[in-house]
Amino acid sequence: MWKWLVGIVIGLIVFGVGAYYFFMDYAADKVMDQVSTTLVANEEEVNKLLEDPEIKNYLEDGEEAPENLPFTTKEEAIKIVSKKYSVNEMVEMRDKVREGLTSKEKEEIYNDIQSKFTEEELQALKVVALKEMKKNQ
Repeated sequence: MWKWLVGIVIGLIVFGVGAYYFFMDYAADKVMDQVSTTLVANEEEVNKLLEDPEIKNYLEDGEEAPENLPFTTKEEAIKIVSKKYSVNEMVEMRDKVREGLTSKEKEEIYNDIQSKFTEEELQALKVVALKEMKKNQ
């Protein structure tokens, strides 16, 4: 009897942890999609990023990432995003993105992102988003 109970409890814990990581990855992907969409809409910011030769070489030629970026991979970006946003905030953002966004809602989300991240983190998020967009093209 105890073996069954312990097995069920362990199974539920493993399932819960797996579901949590799956959901966090999914929600962070949606946030990254929103950052990417905002970037594409704002060519001025993309051009500003590409003015930096280190970033341009990193994005276009796959050279070493600039040292001033706090992170350079999607996985690291997901960790940072999940620290800044609660699960409920990510769910709300995902739902807004899924339903389609007005320009006002896009601006609100972008302003919220700007308020929660440092300039270096924002730049790194943009670079990661550009790298992901390039990968998906």
